[in-house]
Amino acid sequence: MRFAAVFREVAAAVSPKYAEIVVALQSRIDRELYAVGELLPSEAQLTEEFRTSRSTVVRALRYLRRQGWLRGVQGKGRIVLGRPAASLTALPLRARYLLQPDQRASLVGERRVVASPRIAAALNQATGASLLAARYLLTADDSRPVGMSTVFVSTALTDKVDVSCDGGLVPYIERRNGITAHRVIERVGARAATEAEIVTLALRERRHVAVCLITVLDAASSPFLAVDAVLSRESPDLLAIYDL
Repeated sequence: MRFAAVFREVAAAVSPKYAEIVVALQSRIDRELYAVGELLPSEAQLTEEFRTSRSTVVRALRYLRRQGWLRGVQGKGRIVLGRPAASLTALPLRARYLLQPDQRASLVGERRVVASPRIAAALNQATGASLLAARYLLTADDSRPVGMSTVFVSTALTDKVDVSCDGGLVPYIERRNGITAHRVIERVGARAATEAEIVTLALRERRHVAVCLITVLDAASSPFLAVDAVLSRESPDLLAIYDL
């Protein structure tokens, strides 16, 4: 499915409730509150729980089905399949771009940070662990900002990475540390922009942004790198950059 379509569905400011439902259900599946093989609650139950319209619930469920989280069964409902895994060669263009930024991305800076619960969970680290973080500004051809990304490296690799390397951190880590990137886990959602994001991305209307968290795992399914990106939905160049 093209990112343009996914982006319109997930980040549509007319229905931030849609993204809330998607993220909530993904989280419950990840935490096995909805186990693989179980039936998801009905549309009516979800509509009542999230206090929204049935059409909004249906759109959220349709997105999850297309992404491989759910499977519809005639006469029964939707069965949980679990978190889908994507191979590196089959990544959508946006993910490859975020993992291996080209001339449209510039390194803003790097520093040690304390792992938030979200990033700690993605990298299987303790909350509060010291991580290397590199911040990038993503721009269109005319240098207008269209997004920001922060790359986090696991504690085991913190002292073995040069974020100024050419060609992206994943190939560099593979060459330097003998690690093979085997698969990635990607989560896409949407939320209201922060004040800092509004200023940096020069947002004007519909101040919602798409968020993309990509975790890269090695052959032993151990995560070693995560990319946390915020993408503007106001620049027409965004679709040209990220769509195939």
